Amino acid sequence: MIYSAFKHKHPVLPESLNLFLEKLRPNAGQKFQTLTQALFERPTLDDENQIAYAFRQPVNIVNSLLAKNRRHNCRFEQRRNKVERASLVQRYCESFVIPQREDYLNLIKKDGRSRIVTSFHCGDFLYGSASLFSLDSNQRSKYVLSLNRSCDACYSNLTAGFDRGALGPKSELLLCETDSLQLSGILRAGNASILLFCDFPPGLNETIEVKFLDRQAWFSIGPAILALANRVPLLPFINHSTGNSSYLKLGSQIEPELLPSETLRMGAKRITQDLVSFFEPVFLENPEQWRFLSLLPGYFSKPSSGPVSRC
Repeated sequence: MIYSAFKHKHPVLPESLNLFLEKLRPNAGQKFQTLTQALFERPTLDDENQIAYAFRQPVNIVNSLLAKNRRHNCRFEQRRNKVERASLVQRYCESFVIPQREDYLNLIKKDGRSRIVTSFHCGDFLYGSASLFSLDSNQRSKYVLSLNRSCDACYSNLTAGFDRGALGPKSELLLCETDSLQLSGILRAGNASILLFCDFPPGLNETIEVKFLDRQAWFSIGPAILALANRVPLLPFINHSTGNSSYLKLGSQIEPELLPSETLRMGAKRITQDLVSFFEPVFLENPEQWRFLSLLPGYFSKPSSGPVSRC
């Protein structure tokens, strides 16, 4: 049987065996040094216990959750790094549902300002964001700020799925190569949308303290700062899968305005909290679909000077 990550229905026995083997995987002997380890290897026993504490769940339940998360990450990478038949990709793209599609179409029709689209690495965030951006005019400039550059196979599949509405290599900006001045220039040029993620792993960019899972946590402050500094709105959205469909949830557009007596940083903290609060209920319903689940304990500590490597 030929396996494709673009098919929602996976063979039951092989997937069950994969999950069983993932549960048997030994704990890492030390904290992750690279993102590749974090995505595909089992965390240390101490980190596993901390994740169990965050969820108020027994460790064996969390072990199963983390095993599902590793399988989710594997399937995502297969969709991103292997060229598939156009018909399979097209059927997969058709499974993405945007319940607020008409609201979004009305928004982009009435409001042509540049905007920051904010999201989290949840579900198939790659095809989710591509689905949303495919609704925009081809005359609009669209960019994504990524941790790592996507390969040719990824863009080949996106073109097969979205045709002229697909994002190309020139739309991808790398976090390690792009500064706020470049992003500001794009936004101020007008008629542009930039997708920024609010959950880059601790240590990779500037963060601010907010509340998450009833605890103090640190999430990226960059999207909020950039919006306020350039007076452009933010539109939060998140992707998650249920059964054979993926759903895009849109939040209310956030205007780039400070409240009376707020400083820039205070306003950015308030907006970042709003973004994290938008993410939290979707995360709690689909924790195994969050790409960085195994790194959760790091979000509860103020980032140090030794971040996880991007590789």
